[in-house]
Amino acid sequence: MAGGAPPSSPGFSGHKKRTIIVTAVLFSLGVAAALGVFVSSAIYSIVRTADELDESRAAGAVESALESLRSQMAGTVRDNAFWDEAYRQLASPTRNAWLIENWGVPSLDYPLYDMALVIGPDDKSLLHHRYGKPMDGRPSEYFDSSFARLVERARSPDSLQGDVHAAFIGTADGLALIGAARIRPFLQGISPPDPYVLIFGKYLDSKALNETARKFNLRGLQLTNGRVEGTIAAPLKDVEGNSVGFLSLPSERPGTLSYERVRPLLFGAAAVLLLLIIGIGMIGLLSVRSLAREEARARQNSLHDHLTGVLNRPGLAEYVEHLAIRDGQRSAGMGLYLVDIDGFKAINDLWGQQVGDKLLRAVAARLTKNLPLGSAISRLDGDAFAIVAWTNASENAAHWLSAVSEVFAEPFTIGRHEIEIGVSIGVAEAVLAGASFHHLLQQAEMALHQAKHGSGDTTVVFSPDLEAQLSEQGKLERQLIEALDRRELKVAFQPVVDACSGDICGVEALARWNSQAGPISPEVFIPVAERAGLIGMLGSQILEEAIAQGSRWSELQIAVNVSPLQLRNRYFAGGLKATLDEFAFEPHRLTIELTEGVLISNTDQAKRSISELKALGIKVALDDFGSGFASIGSLRQFSFDRVKLDKSLVANIEHDAQAAEVLAATINLVNAIGIPVTVEGIENRYQAEFARQAGCHQLQGYWFSKPLSKEELAKRFLSP
Repeated sequence: MAGGAPPSSPGFSGHKKRTIIVTAVLFSLGVAAALGVFVSSAIYSIVRTADELDESRAAGAVESALESLRSQMAGTVRDNAFWDEAYRQLASPTRNAWLIENWGVPSLDYPLYDMALVIGPDDKSLLHHRYGKPMDGRPSEYFDSSFARLVERARSPDSLQGDVHAAFIGTADGLALIGAARIRPFLQGISPPDPYVLIFGKYLDSKALNETARKFNLRGLQLTNGRVEGTIAAPLKDVEGNSVGFLSLPSERPGTLSYERVRPLLFGAAAVLLLLIIGIGMIGLLSVRSLAREEARARQNSLHDHLTGVLNRPGLAEYVEHLAIRDGQRSAGMGLYLVDIDGFKAINDLWGQQVGDKLLRAVAARLTKNLPLGSAISRLDGDAFAIVAWTNASENAAHWLSAVSEVFAEPFTIGRHEIEIGVSIGVAEAVLAGASFHHLLQQAEMALHQAKHGSGDTTVVFSPDLEAQLSEQGKLERQLIEALDRRELKVAFQPVVDACSGDICGVEALARWNSQAGPISPEVFIPVAERAGLIGMLGSQILEEAIAQGSRWSELQIAVNVSPLQLRNRYFAGGLKATLDEFAFEPHRLTIELTEGVLISNTDQAKRSISELKALGIKVALDDFGSGFASIGSLRQFSFDRVKLDKSLVANIEHDAQAAEVLAATINLVNAIGIPVTVEGIENRYQAEFARQAGCHQLQGYWFSKPLSKEELAKRFLSP
């Protein structure tokens, strides 16, 4: 039988191969599909995680910005409402003018509020200013209904404990952050008789939003009526907790953006499994690394000062809290050194903010470079730096203070300026295991305050005695307030004599305080008055009494020393003119004596104030010349009517020939520019005769008379 082998074998073999090939292909496709699903799931997870992390960060940043706005408004209201002077002015005949001057007019350009209101107990507004001008209509017509509830809460008895209420309220001109508090004395426990409420408002306009966005690095921040898709929104709540708007920030969605950038590459690599896997792995790795870098950069910015690059306040707080755990040195000690640059404002005024910023960067760079290892540098705010260092038995506060002092020993070269600066330092120390940043900072700030305003020591280490001393200063402030209210401060008059004739030609009016505990030196209570904001009232009382008494001594010139803080008051000259008119006192008989602090704190303002005084016919003298930095150029620039030489120039002329030459040269130099000279501190005949022969015009000192009461002066010098 003709034929061949059965065809079953070759057919089975081909089917088997096809099956294997199909199976392999299907298996490969299945593996590719499974890998695609796994890879797609992984990419989706990365994108979602990145978006969620970014949204969480953004939401926290928006909430922080919102809380900062509330805290800033509450702090502004608290500083103004809990104010003894404001409380006293409520019962003053000059109340309305005072309210407009201190709260109404500043609303024109004050960065912290745009409107200011004072609501009386009868719900009538004593003050209703917006952008520096009175507003038309009643507050109830301008604000929405929640405004009345905010005023009611501020007026409640609980507000006497120091509560400040802040909420977002709709107005006829848009949404505004409103803060309200009951006006009361600074000291708690004193109940005001009538509930007057101070209200500040800040519009959430484009300028405020842009400033908030810049401050907190929130690009695209906007105010919306509701939640907008694709944004992170923080609700703005009224006094009842109802949402009246939202601060919305566009969601950047870095994960989604990263995925969209690499999607074409992923599709292109889909045909080649290996390239797809490698591509996905690389993209995933790059995405994670990019997100990590962004998070690290954001964290770096949030914990470091943008100007100097060193730690900021939150960064320093975190460093302190984790220092012991990180270094394992819980038994070691830690020191916090607050360093404040003396006279930094004068540097800004003299050479501009750009030079001031460069100086701050130079200080931070030198501190970072020169301080030993084991220290952290921070710029807290303004010109204040903080240094944290943990120490062992061989490194105490003196060691670190020496290191800090060396940093400022050499001048700083900023462009063409060589700037030599001094610093005040406050130190607080603690055992690292029990260190609390905020408690340590509070102690260091107490020490720094004492260093700047104390007895002259520029470095102070905190101690329990210091806390008690500051408490004693607070007690003295309260006593001074009571003394001013009762007009207990009196005026003593020290004679000024003509250098040629020896006859009395004038007097200097000096403040004296004889408290219940005994006399208190002006060197003690004058700085207290300046720090407590009482120098205006004190100066007004002394000026009024000196002018009132001087009006009875028609033959004498009256000189009164004025604080730089008084001269900064734009209404000082006007108030002085009113006093002169009241007592019919001739302006040319009054001399206002200023120290050089007026000249260096704000030159332009000093010129304006001096010009206003001279326009009234009042004479202006520079006091204590020769004890500081005032130059002959300053005398020319400000056109003083008289120069009073500091008593330090005359103190040793009997025993020091060089001191005598300096005194004579100074008198001749001032005379050369045509300004009369008065020499203070004359204590013996030799000093008086030397100054007279050197060419001075007037003499003053204990050789002629100590300061006297008005009765003693009249009896001794003015009796016929």
